[in-house]
Amino acid sequence: SKAFMKRFATRHGIPTADYIITSDYGEAERYIDERGNAVVVKADGLAGGKGAVVTKSAAEAKAAAKAALVDGDFGEAGKTIVIEDRLPGEEMSVHVVTDGERWLTLPVSRDHKRIGDGDTGPNTGGMGAFAPVAVDPALMARIQDEVIRPTIDGMRADGSPYRGVLYAGLMIAPDGTPNLLEHNVRFGDPETQVLVSLLDGDLAALLASAARGDLDESAVRVTTRHAVVVVLAAEGYPASPRKGDVIEGLDAAAEVEGAQVFHAGTRADPDDPAGRRAVTSGGRVLGVCGVGDSAKDARDRAYRAADRIRWPGMQLRRDIATSALAKTD
Repeated sequence: SKAFMKRFATRHGIPTADYIITSDYGEAERYIDERGNAVVVKADGLAGGKGAVVTKSAAEAKAAAKAALVDGDFGEAGKTIVIEDRLPGEEMSVHVVTDGERWLTLPVSRDHKRIGDGDTGPNTGGMGAFAPVAVDPALMARIQDEVIRPTIDGMRADGSPYRGVLYAGLMIAPDGTPNLLEHNVRFGDPETQVLVSLLDGDLAALLASAARGDLDESAVRVTTRHAVVVVLAAEGYPASPRKGDVIEGLDAAAEVEGAQVFHAGTRADPDDPAGRRAVTSGGRVLGVCGVGDSAKDARDRAYRAADRIRWPGMQLRRDIATSALAKTD
């Protein structure tokens, strides 16, 4: 619940954008008019990664609010919405594994939400990600002290101590304030594909220790590798992805050194008696991950493998992790 998260952040002094929570379209209209600037309209519940609309005008914001509250585009998930200020800055994702008191911070990652290159087109569940993101130690300390610690301590103080993966979506303001955009009590997708590629050791043991309330940070080791994942999506995604297209080139992609293909929206082709052929069965079909000693190596391997895969109407972005390359040039 995004409404729960906003109220929680306010209660525990976690920096977040100014907002209103409402189930009334008239109230939403009035608030949008009062703000006088661009806002973000979010369905309260889960909406497949498509419930947040980053608007550029009051008219666009009102249309997004109407779609959720009046037209019912998101069903029960959209009967309540959050309208919050659109924040400037740099976006990043921070995952921690916690036993309710202590936590292990995983490498910082960044995903790419929009369907098109240059962050154009509608929001998606994520079209790619990379890690690690270079973060100034002073900023990392602020994230820990102003977001992670008060969240874990706050849940315990509220009588609901949390054990598991906490995934904070942040917008780092120009003045360095780590504003909380969202909390998820799960791994992110596609961030998980790059995170697990950077860990050595026993991830299951780490998670089990967190669940027991006795975090064992020694179960894994964060390496110095880099990872980039490129999502391959079906034709029509995100609005109405087409299913049933035969996927070709999976074996060829697997031959690329340092690359791994993660299946998501796939299934066995019912017309293939041998059961060896896969077809599309969802919006985000595959995540093609490259791992290397540098961001460039990882990115090159991911795209080299992705370019060996094909099906009619396949979509992918060509600019995943370009910001990582720019910072290392």
